[in-house]
Amino acid sequence: MTGRIMGEEPIKDALARYVNEKGAIIYLVLDQDGLILQANDYSTQLVGHSLENQTFFDITVNFGAVRSIRELVESEAEFHIVHISTASGLPQTFYFRFLAVGGKVLAFGELNSLEIETLRKNLLSTNHELNLLGRELQKKNAELVKLNDLKNQFLGMAAHDLRNPISIILNYSEFLLDEAVDSLKEEQIQFLGVIRKSSEFMLGLLNDLLDIAKIESGKLDLALERTDLAALIKTNVALNQVIAQKKSIQLVFQDYEQIPEVQADKEKIHQVLNNLISNAIKFSPAQTVIHIDVFRTGENVTVSVTDQGPGIPAEDGKKLFHPFSKTSVKSTGGEKTTGLGLAIVKKIVNGHRGNIWVESSLGKGSTFSFSLPLPAHGADASNCL
Repeated sequence: MTGRIMGEEPIKDALARYVNEKGAIIYLVLDQDGLILQANDYSTQLVGHSLENQTFFDITVNFGAVRSIRELVESEAEFHIVHISTASGLPQTFYFRFLAVGGKVLAFGELNSLEIETLRKNLLSTNHELNLLGRELQKKNAELVKLNDLKNQFLGMAAHDLRNPISIILNYSEFLLDEAVDSLKEEQIQFLGVIRKSSEFMLGLLNDLLDIAKIESGKLDLALERTDLAALIKTNVALNQVIAQKKSIQLVFQDYEQIPEVQADKEKIHQVLNNLISNAIKFSPAQTVIHIDVFRTGENVTVSVTDQGPGIPAEDGKKLFHPFSKTSVKSTGGEKTTGLGLAIVKKIVNGHRGNIWVESSLGKGSTFSFSLPLPAHGADASNCL
């Protein structure tokens, strides 16, 4: 059947609107010099900006030696492969055809279907590899969890079995120093002093290992009860006064206001306070003051321990609360540290739904602070974590 198709002009108009507004094809109207006179919406969105006052060659990448629209129009090639610079920064390949119409040049660019298919295959292959890696990672993570549990079990068993003989050595050395000092030579007394000091350190290390093994295995059991935090701090300060006085250090406790009771495990918070205060004593020079403060901050109670020590370098601050990590700062009395205390403290504070942090300036000292939430009105004090 031949002849004029009914409604041909409306069809052409609809096709023109589609190409201009919705078609996934590059459609450009150029002048003889390649200046872009008109561009459809897809072209503008692809490039990422208006194409006014630009030439066709401004939006291409490595088009080769061809720099003339006339050459493209007169070329006998069925199509030209052109790489268009896109808004993503990555070039995209199109098959271009150029038609001369009434002193203008129409440029039509179609996507390279082969390139799209290759990208699709690469994407599927990469996704498959990622799935395999994901399953392998899950397997490795499960193995690591198992190894970590075995490590914690071993640490706990080793520390528990070693604690009793170390305690005996410590007790006998203290007995000899207290009861037999008059019958011992000076050199023997020095030996016993070394034994006692080393035994104290080893016993502290074993206790820390037991704590960290228990915590990492998820066995941080907190017996929460209503606790007078200010009274607990006073007790801890009094216990550390003797050690501080030996180094001519003054401990000053200040409670600025009436502090409400908190839900806390007294023994665990006592451990936190003892660690922070004893650390401040270790790293403070003689004739200095350590301030211990407690105050309310919104719905929390904050405790801070401020010393006048050497401060902590910024590069050391990031590893303070990690197990077995030590800073470059040396204690002022030659005291040893296990590198576990602050890691345990952080776990205990976090277990109370609190936070712990440090502020430090080199040459001016450090302030270690931790906060505990105030109990909700009418909360049951018998709860345990």
